[in-house]
This record gives sequence, C-alpha cells and structure tokens, in this order.
Amino acid sequence: MAHSLMNALGVRLLIGSGALGTSLRRAGGKGDEPVELLNIRQPEAVLDLHTAYRNAGSNILVTNTFAANGPVFADAGLDDFCDEVNRAGVALARRAGGSECLIWASVGPLGLGLRIEDYSDNVLADIYRRQCSALAEADALVLETFVDAREAKAALEAASETGLPVIFQIGHTGRGPQGLRRIEALLELAHFANVAAVGTNCRHPDEIVTAASYIAARTDLPVTASANAGHPQIERGAVTYEFSPEHFAAAAGVLADAGVALIGGCCGTTPDHIGLLAQRFAGRAVSSRAPRVILAEPAERGVEKKGASDNPIRTLMRSERFLISVEIRAERTRALDDIVRGAQIVADAGADLFDVPDNPGATVGRDAMVTAARLQTAVGIPAICHLGVTQSNLMRLHSSLIGAWDLGLRGLLAITGDAPSMGHLGALARRVTDVRSSVELLRLIRELREGRIVNGEGLADPPDFCAGGAIAKAVPGQIRWLAAKIDAGAEFVFSQPVFTLDDFKKLRDALADLPVRFFPGVMPLISHRSAAALGAGRIPGISVPESVVAGFARYPCAEDQRRFGVNAACDLVRGIAREARGLYLIMPFGARCYEDTALILKGIKG
Repeated sequence: MAHSLMNALGVRLLIGSGALGTSLRRAGGKGDEPVELLNIRQPEAVLDLHTAYRNAGSNILVTNTFAANGPVFADAGLDDFCDEVNRAGVALARRAGGSECLIWASVGPLGLGLRIEDYSDNVLADIYRRQCSALAEADALVLETFVDAREAKAALEAASETGLPVIFQIGHTGRGPQGLRRIEALLELAHFANVAAVGTNCRHPDEIVTAASYIAARTDLPVTASANAGHPQIERGAVTYEFSPEHFAAAAGVLADAGVALIGGCCGTTPDHIGLLAQRFAGRAVSSRAPRVILAEPAERGVEKKGASDNPIRTLMRSERFLISVEIRAERTRALDDIVRGAQIVADAGADLFDVPDNPGATVGRDAMVTAARLQTAVGIPAICHLGVTQSNLMRLHSSLIGAWDLGLRGLLAITGDAPSMGHLGALARRVTDVRSSVELLRLIRELREGRIVNGEGLADPPDFCAGGAIAKAVPGQIRWLAAKIDAGAEFVFSQPVFTLDDFKKLRDALADLPVRFFPGVMPLISHRSAAALGAGRIPGISVPESVVAGFARYPCAEDQRRFGVNAACDLVRGIAREARGLYLIMPFGARCYEDTALILKGIKG
C-alpha cells in the first residue's frame, strides 16, 4: 500500500499530515525542551497524534523529528539523545500508519540564525548526514521550512546520499518579488536525482497559493503545500489559530485547482482540519498544470543607499584626527536634563564623540538609545550607543536598531552585555539567547545595512551604522574574537580601561595588524575604595594593578584621593595621546564626574 502511494504522488491528490509541534505542545510538551524529545519521553502522546491523523484520512504521516538535530539538542543539553529520538520518531509513525500510510521523516533547519557563519559547509552537511542516517528506515525524507540557501544545499546533499526519495519544502521567504526570487534560488538547489517533489510549507493559507503556483510554474516535479491554520492568536494565555477546518479546506481547494499534488497542514492544524481535507479531496486526480503566466507584482521601490561619507561618525573614524569619545552614563538616578547639562560641560572641554552604555553591570538605567539621541540633538556632538544582546530577543533587536536609525543615531558599539544574573534584578530577569554574542549582533547590523532583516525580507531606508566592538585584554583568544568582529563588520574598537601605559602598549601592539581604529579605554579612579573594588575583580574584564591601588593608599583624605586619581588619569591619557589615534574616556564616578572629566579633557587638549 505505502509503495503504491509513493507511485501515486503527482497522479492523484494525496493528503498529508497535520501539525505535530503545536499539537504536542498542547498535549504537555515542556516549552524549554525540543518537542521531539516526546518520542522517548511520552511516546504514547506522539503515537496517539499520528493515529488521529491516520484515522482522519492522512495518506502520509510526517515524523516528529523536525528539530531533532545536533545543534538544537546540544543547546538543550540533550545531544546524546538525538539519534535515539530520530529512530523513535520513525518507529512511532510506522507503528501508527502500518501499511496504510507513507512515513516521511521530517528534517528541518538547524535554528542557527546569525551563528550560521560559524559553521563551514562541510560541518553543516555532516550535521544533516547524522540526522538523515538516523531516519533511514522511513519511506522518504521531507526537508521542511528551508529558507537559507547554505542550509538547504547541505540538507539536500545529505538527504540525497541516503538513496531515499526527497521532498523539498520551502518556508516563508518573504512577500513580494524579493520573496519569489528567493524561492527560485532555492529551487535551483533541488537538482538531485532522488528529489521526488518540491513545495512549500509554514505559510498563511492566503499566501501559500502564490508560493505554490510560483513553484508549479517552474518545475515538472509534483508540488506539495502545507499551510498553517492562519495566524496564531493568544487567548487567555492559550495559543489558537484563526482558520477553522472549513476555512482551511476552502483555501486547500484553491491549491488543488492549481495542480498541487499533496496538501497537508502545518502549524495550528489538527486532525479535524485534515479530516475535512480528506473528505473533500482524497483520491481525486491531480489537476493539470497548464502553462501559465504569472503576472508580475508591483516592482519593489528601490531604496537609495547613502554613501559612506554621509555617516558623520564613519567620516570621523576615517579621519586622521585624534578623537576622544567620552562615555556618558544613562543613569536612572539623574534626570535626563541634568545628564544633558553635564554632557555640555564635557563637550565644551573638547569631546569629539559621546557614547552611552547599555545597562552596564546589568543594572537598570535609562534607555541608552533615547539618551544618546537626546545628547546628540541637544549638545550637537555625534553619539554612539552601546547595544547588548542579553536583554532583547531578535524581534526587539530589529526594532531597536531601526528605531535608533530613525532617532538619528549613526554609531553603535555592539556588545554581548552583562548577564542579568549579575545585576540587582538577577532573581527576576532572564538572559535572552536569540542573539548570543556581539559578533552575531554585528552580523545583524550588516544584514540591515544591506536592506534586509534576518529572514531576508526587505526594509525601507536601510540603517548604515558605523559599528564597533570591544576588547578587554591582549590575549590570543580575545584577539581572535576581535578578528571575528571585524569580519562581521566592526569598524572601530573600544577597549576595557587600561590603567598603565604598559597595558596600553600591549593592546596597541596586539591590534597593530588589524584593520580597525583602536580607542584605548581610560577610566579615572577617584578613591581608594573604588580602586580596590575594581582590583578585586568586581567588574568582569576590568583589572586594576596593585601598584595603582597602592598609590591611593598614600592619601587618607577623600579629596586628596580624588585629586591624585584625576592627576594620574591626566598623565595616562597624555601618554596615550602621544602614541594613539583616539581615546575612549569613561567618566569617573562621584558627584563631580562631569567636572573631573572636563579637567582631564582640557589636560589632553592643552
């Protein structure tokens, strides 16, 4: 029976399976674990769902193995279970389907996002080889929801090596002509002899017809389509989908008339959705795909990209001037108007740039972007905003970056950021890992510069930030990490504070061959207590030599300590200024922070 069904693909309309992940989540899967783990943790739940789809009329059961790959399971600390989960996924579907259903083993993207550049093509192929090998007892492999060309190529290569029939399904590539062009580019990869069908999945029913028709006009292979049950909605904490089985079946009718050979369901679909599809369409002949003309959609309006010289911060970075960027803290304990007044004192003393940190020490401050934009507007000095990734998911990072551009900011310092567990909300706030590092953030900034968000969809007025990175010490690991930041687009680098000329020279020499403008950091210390606290390692990456701490110990009076610290900072920055092209000056702490910073600036300029 199953063999004859495979032969029927493209001849008579077959009914696919429905959603697994969304249904199994509702059945009790833990939100912090891959739902595929239920193959061995709660196999009866998976078996019952497969059985429900078979009874509803599915000709094909898709295994619960979509994300059962090395990277996803390793991130969850479950890599040792990966092969077992894949094998169990095939066995459960086979047990439910018996001889009545084809078993298509699901292989999905790796979920690497901006990390994908850290993986070579060979490594990607090896990851997919491992999963495909564990799925070898299936009747076919269905590669689902692919949108990245490198991942698709690796998965197709690995799947083809098994000798099993391969069904290649493209995910949401974006709307409009650009999205259709991405479909065409992905289809060109599916040239392997054992690719039995191509199609699309995980799209809204209103959008999947366009994608499926576009694919049908560009291939002689059978076309598959598995739509979502509309958009997800949250009702009193529960996720629901807008399309009833009746509405879903109406959309499926359009697909059937367009010559689609297999219609199934993706996110939000249930056995009820599949049951109505089976009642209406199972067994009918696949409609012929007469030559068609796809009307061109309105051309995307071109976006005029501004030249590099239009970014004032990049212009400064490329100049030969000695530049001083002064860090202005966005303190919540100081009114924004007071911060602006203090920054004016610093500007009058000779600052070339401002930069504003993003919740340093995982302590809540004012919004760094808003503060930087206000400083830039009020004081008239270009401002660089620090942006960390540990406190924002991928959607928020996109919006924040676009918003920063809209606010007039033109410079960003990409940082990983301090983990929330370090700060005063450590018991309440959680680290976000959509974007895991400053390198990935720089890649995202680069994507936006090219006029697209991370999934390839376009945007108007692409932000062309002059972006930088940070470094702490002149050690091989950090130099290699800085090189990765430069490869991702960093144009300048700020260092953690140095407290001696020797420390500055070590960093300068270590960075000498890197194509990036270097701003050594200096943080004036104004008390023995602060010097001792930093010397004890209170802030990761900052190390105060014992000799500097000892210097403060000679002065019992607080005012004498402050004077000593300011004078020491003046001596240090004058020494650095003789050999560097720039300086990253971190304001000292204390009530007189702006005045002390101005004294140091005048000492450099004078």
